[in-house]
Amino acid sequence: MRPELFTRVLDFDEALARVLASASPIDETEMVDLSSADGRVAAADIAAPADVPAFARAAMDGYAVRTDDLAVAPGTTVDLLCTSIAFTGTVPGEPVAPGTCTAIATGAPVPPGADAVVMVEATALIETTGACESPSPVGRHVRFSTRPATGQHISPRGADMHTGEVVARRGDVLSPARVGSLAAIGLALVEVFRKPTVAILSTGNEVTSPGGPLPPGHVYDVNRFTVEAVVRRHGGRPLPLAPVADSIAALRTALDSSMAYDAVVLSGGSSVGDRDLVIDAISGRGEVIFHGIAVKPGKPTLLARIGRTIVFGMPGNPASCLSNAYMLLVPFLRKMARLPAWHPFTLTAPLARRVASTPERHQFYPVRVANGMVHPAFKSSGDITSMAGADGYIEIPIGVTACDAGTLVTVRLF
Repeated sequence: MRPELFTRVLDFDEALARVLASASPIDETEMVDLSSADGRVAAADIAAPADVPAFARAAMDGYAVRTDDLAVAPGTTVDLLCTSIAFTGTVPGEPVAPGTCTAIATGAPVPPGADAVVMVEATALIETTGACESPSPVGRHVRFSTRPATGQHISPRGADMHTGEVVARRGDVLSPARVGSLAAIGLALVEVFRKPTVAILSTGNEVTSPGGPLPPGHVYDVNRFTVEAVVRRHGGRPLPLAPVADSIAALRTALDSSMAYDAVVLSGGSSVGDRDLVIDAISGRGEVIFHGIAVKPGKPTLLARIGRTIVFGMPGNPASCLSNAYMLLVPFLRKMARLPAWHPFTLTAPLARRVASTPERHQFYPVRVANGMVHPAFKSSGDITSMAGADGYIEIPIGVTACDAGTLVTVRLF
C-alpha cells in the first residue's frame, strides 16, 4: 500500500458534508421548449399575462338561463324556448332574452344575459307534434323544475388564474401540473436553470464497451450506464466517454478533456493497487478533498477539485460504484441542479435472516422485500445483481457486527 493513501478515512456523515459543501447551485439559465420543461427548475417568476379562462364558460353540458325566469314554487315547472346553441371555440352568441334559454356545451362561452347553467339531466325537452321532429333543441321548449343558484355550473373569467398572478416561482420544480399552467397562459418557452454537466469515465484495461465481442479477461462497462442513469434521473446531463486505460498519461488526458464540465465521475482506479492511479493523475493538478470513506461497499472513494470541476473517484466494482452514486452523487447533483433533497420512500419490516456487518464501517446493505419480510440481496461488490435484485437498502451503523433474523429494519427504497 502506498503510504500516502487512505491516511484518514472519513465517516460517512463527514464525507457527505464535504460533498455537499463542494456543490455550488448552477446560476446559468437556458430557454427550453415547454414540452421539455417537466422536471426542470424555473429560473424566474412567471406571471399570467391575462385572465384564464378569458371568458365565463359552462362547466356542464346543459342550458344557459336567467335565474329570474326560473323562480318556481316547489312542485311547479317553467318552460323556456331554446333559441340557440353555444359551442366551444365560438364567440358568445345572441343574448339570452327573458323567457328563453341557450343550449350550451361544456367549456363554451356563456352568452350575455345568462347567469347560470342547468345541466341537461335536470331538464326535459317538450315533445312536439309532427312527422319530422328535429333532434336539435333550437326552436323547442325546455322544461325546468328547479331554480338554480346564480353562477351555478359557470366557471367565471379568471377562475383559474388572474392577470398578474404568479404561476411558477423562481426555484420551483416544473411538475406536469405546473407545465400545464404555463401552457394555459400561452407560454411556448420557459427559462430554467441549466442542468449540471457530468462526464462519466470508466477506467481499466479490462473494460470493454457493450455491443461488441468480449476479449478474454475483459468485462463489459457496467458503471458507465448505471452512473449515467443516476445522473439523468437526478437532474444532471450525463456525457459518457470511452473507457480509459490504466496509465497516468491516459487518465490525465481524459481529465484534461473533461474540465469544461461541472463534474467528472471516474470509476475504478481509486483504490491502492499498482494500477489504481486516479490519485496520482490528480496529484499536482487539483485538491483532494477526501480519499476513503468508512462505508461498505465503497471504501475507496475519492473527491477532488480541479479548477472549478469536481471529480468523483468511485470504486470500480459495480455494486460499490452504484451504491456510492446513490449516497453521494445524488445529493451533490440535486444541490447543483437546485432540486429538493432526495427523500426515498421507506418501509419497516423484519429481517428474514441474520445479516453480518463489518463493525468499523457504516454498511449500506441491499435488500429485497417479499411476503412482509426483508431478505438480504447482497452478493459481492463486484456483482451488479447485488443492486439489480434489490428493492432498496438498510443501514447498519459502525460498531454493529450483525442484525439478527426478526430485527425490525427500515428499508429505503430505490
